[in-house]
Amino acid sequence: MKKLSALLIAAVFALLSTSAWCAEDLEIINGERWVASSVEQKRSYLFGVGNMLELEEAMAGKDYEAIRKNSIVPVLLEGLSGISIADLVLQLDKYYAEHPQNKTKPVIEVLYLDMAKPNLKH
Repeated sequence: MKKLSALLIAAVFALLSTSAWCAEDLEIINGERWVASSVEQKRSYLFGVGNMLELEEAMAGKDYEAIRKNSIVPVLLEGLSGISIADLVLQLDKYYAEHPQNKTKPVIEVLYLDMAKPNLKH
């Protein structure tokens, strides 16, 4: 498993190092963009978030508990654990349909505050 994680980390860094990303290319996805996106785009977004969470968890290694106070990673990993990508899409669709006043709220914020945090076992 550690070998696979190391290989995944190396692949991500190789991909990022060859990309010509700049600030103008990056967008914080909010409800406006979410509701205008196809199901495939929504699933891709969530797969990307999931991959980054797993990468952060793997990179933290033995220090995973130490990041608990300063990172959204443990909250998202634990609070969304067991929820399928398909169900996350449905829940986010429902959230934005029921809260049209929050259409500028970032999807990652909804995932964190409205979906993951309430599911944590304190």
